[in-house]
Amino acid sequence: MSLAAYLKNGFSLEEPLPEDSNVTFEASIHYYHHKPALINMHALLPCTRLIWVLRNPLPRALSEYLHQAVKSKNYPSFQELIVAEVAAISKCRKAVGFDFEGGFQNKFFSCMGKFKLKKYLLSTAFYGYFTRAWLAKFPREQHLFLDYEEFRKDHLRTVKEISHFLGLTSPVVLEYSWKYNKANTRDGIAKKIRAGVQLSSSLRKKVAHEISPFINDAFNTIGYNFNWTPDSLV
Repeated sequence: MSLAAYLKNGFSLEEPLPEDSNVTFEASIHYYHHKPALINMHALLPCTRLIWVLRNPLPRALSEYLHQAVKSKNYPSFQELIVAEVAAISKCRKAVGFDFEGGFQNKFFSCMGKFKLKKYLLSTAFYGYFTRAWLAKFPREQHLFLDYEEFRKDHLRTVKEISHFLGLTSPVVLEYSWKYNKANTRDGIAKKIRAGVQLSSSLRKKVAHEISPFINDAFNTIGYNFNWTPDSLV
């Protein structure tokens, strides 16, 4: 989105808006793992407050998979993609280690890129690398880290937490209705695909073994432990 588009949609570099004005949010599931987004946002809106809604890597991987699988009848199975990525993760861990301090330029991701996987479903949720880079640009007090599952369980409490983080005098009043996204992941197509997804217990254990160090690094980086279960699909 261009700077002009941001300003047109309510973002302003001028003085704060009156207290009774609307609060403007901009959301993306992709900004966090793109360095240009970090550089541009810091240059244009250094006062931005960043709200991170993080999700357990394996169920997040399944969600992203469903977004893609509903678009093609010949899309690879979830297990096929996970097996390929877990193998790449294992090989890169042995070849270059973790390089947690490397941020966007870490050796681990450089190694993963060489495998040219069809989808990077798990490693996209190795949040420690990305959050570390964003924390280096934006002060810690401008970040709020939330657990996706907690948001689903109690969205009203989460909205109150967000309101407090934004310095609002009173919590935002929710007036909402459900809307299907363009991938129709909540309709019968995705439900049918989801019902057919199965991972053996041995594969789940292998997934947990490979991704646990990355989960722990993320928790250490953000200063919170969401107690995710690495081998859970929900």
